[in-house]
Amino acid sequence: MAASGGSDAKAFEAAFISEVFHSLSQPLTALHCTLDLALQRDQTLEQLRASVQTALDSAERLRQRLLLVRALNDAAMPSAALEPTDLGQVLRELHEDMSPLFEAGGRRFELDLRCSHLLTVRADKLRLTRALFVFVEYLFRYLPQDAQLSIGLDKSDSGQAEIRVASASSLPVSPAEAGSGENRSCELELLRRTVAASGGDFVLLEHTSARSVWLAGLPLV
Repeated sequence: MAASGGSDAKAFEAAFISEVFHSLSQPLTALHCTLDLALQRDQTLEQLRASVQTALDSAERLRQRLLLVRALNDAAMPSAALEPTDLGQVLRELHEDMSPLFEAGGRRFELDLRCSHLLTVRADKLRLTRALFVFVEYLFRYLPQDAQLSIGLDKSDSGQAEIRVASASSLPVSPAEAGSGENRSCELELLRRTVAASGGDFVLLEHTSARSVWLAGLPLV
């Protein structure tokens, strides 16, 4: 069993590294091709401006992916900033920041805080807030018009704080990932590592044609 577990871990790591490389290579290739074509062709000033804008857009996408890779590396490192963190406050701030984006995009973002009392965990608040923001923004990009994303917070029977993220439509998860509960995208891996650093788990709980549900469980202080 140990050998099988090690093999699965290696396969996951290889697939994840491949995904990281792919996410970086796309904007880099677009940037290279745009600049190369701009040099080879005789262009009007307007066409040149359009080429430069396309190159800038590709460069910005590359910059954002590199920042994400750096955040991934940071999330894997031990943090000296673990402190009691009110998850309800973190989620309220996330909802306040992200709601305008959802409304402008014709989507809904709902927050359900079922517990009337504080749910406090020991976490690096800055890292956790950033990871949740990146995760929700990632899901937003794939949600169709009029779709809903909801985040709930509750206390489990085992005494953990549980963050449940559910989409009212199926989001892109491969059958292999759905079967194992693993996700290989950089955005989801960032949240998994951040939650793991606080002694918790982040898994794909449900994936059907109608919806996708993720669950993050964190030990209460």
